[in-house]
Amino acid sequence: MSDNKTFTSTKGVIIALKPVSQFKIDSLRAAKDEIPAPTYTAKVVGGDSFEYPLDEEIARNKGRLDEWSEYKAKVNRAETEHAKKFLELLIWEGVDAEIPGEGSDWQKTSEHFGMKLPDNPVERKLVYVYNELLGTPEDIGDLVSAIMSVSKIDEEAVSKLRESFRAGIQRKTNKPLPKKQKQMENE
Repeated sequence: MSDNKTFTSTKGVIIALKPVSQFKIDSLRAAKDEIPAPTYTAKVVGGDSFEYPLDEEIARNKGRLDEWSEYKAKVNRAETEHAKKFLELLIWEGVDAEIPGEGSDWQKTSEHFGMKLPDNPVERKLVYVYNELLGTPEDIGDLVSAIMSVSKIDEEAVSKLRESFRAGIQRKTNKPLPKKQKQMENE
């Protein structure tokens, strides 16, 4: 793992990094909302009834695919929100940067171009990091990876996160995957 405590964005900005507390990361993971699966009742030999969680195949067999689809959509929304909070925590805690305050040149310039800056300190820092320090969407994944490395988070988790950002960026921009990446996925 890298002990490098800086990250250089594609804009050439050197960003100081600091480790994120593993306890905070664990607390965020523990706060994750679990969406309970819909259930169905089945009778077993002897006449007793038991409740079981629904899965896609059973939902299809029982004509409850709409309910299953709604459940999966809720799970996906919860996962997306949790991933967003995780990303925000890493950047809030892991980027060591002074954010310009009220009346700063940054605020005046942003307002000149019609960009309202948030008052919430977490949101304000995120906007500053994304808009002023980073140059491309790929920088976000690389920055988070660097913060995780400085924080001594498992290298395999860092690699998975980096790949998930690349895949997410590819989906959002609808760009075809590079030939090298296609070849690796087919292996």
